[in-house]
Amino acid sequence: MEYIILMDRWPNWIRRSATNRETPDSSSGRSTKNSMNNNLIIYVINLKRDSERLRNITNELKKQNIINFELIEAIDSKKISDDDINRSVSKNNKFINPQNTNMNKEEICCSLSHLKAYKKFIESEFDYALILEDDAVFVDNFTENLKKFILKNFTHDKQIIFLSELWEFFKKPINKQNNYEIVNVANAVYAHSYVINKKAAISISSLNYPVKTIADNFVVFKIYCGVKLFGLNPFLLKQDKNRFDSTIPVGNKMEKVFLFRRSLYRLINKIFRLLGLFNSHK
Repeated sequence: MEYIILMDRWPNWIRRSATNRETPDSSSGRSTKNSMNNNLIIYVINLKRDSERLRNITNELKKQNIINFELIEAIDSKKISDDDINRSVSKNNKFINPQNTNMNKEEICCSLSHLKAYKKFIESEFDYALILEDDAVFVDNFTENLKKFILKNFTHDKQIIFLSELWEFFKKPINKQNNYEIVNVANAVYAHSYVINKKAAISISSLNYPVKTIADNFVVFKIYCGVKLFGLNPFLLKQDKNRFDSTIPVGNKMEKVFLFRRSLYRLINKIFRLLGLFNSHK
């Protein structure tokens, strides 16, 4: 029922299949549309006009012997009409996102792009999806860890496992193997690399369309959708901030909100650290 309601609410301009663009194979230039695992599909979110970022993530995946992934053509804030933006944003989101009721156009399009990836995933036969933004960089042997460790730790009905830097997480691991551990995440703020299961994607999509909050407001999804948040420590991916600037500008108002939230989280973090319960990559 939840999925049917979601599909009925998608406007025609975003209900199209994820993209008609082809994923270039390194050797032949052919398109490839298979996953690296029978139960998992890889989606890469990329603006059509940003070919350098696409080359970056394609090369990063090749280093991990991954050539098969599906492109999700990101919703372009420079091309989307104001009417489409207005139709895609909730008029009543104060109850869910009181500090960020005035999302900028880029943030809205980022949320829509992740929702577009979720829609493609929901309609697929796969159980899990790896969502990557095009500025992700691998820092360790990703493929083996994904197959042998990460997917085995999907034990909840609705679940996300973050593969990049975590903001705050509990020190006591849920599971441990070799040098890696699965930790319970209190808060996460990056959306450039995570694995999500289907029920979590359905639940977040139903909550966040029309768009009520930014794509990486995972605490909201945890509270309102019941999505369990976990992370890999140490992380396997990071965001390439040296080569690429964020496509989402932060204005003075948003900077103040961010600084306030960061100060609040640091205070909470300090209290939990004193209690010996918390850890952080920040």
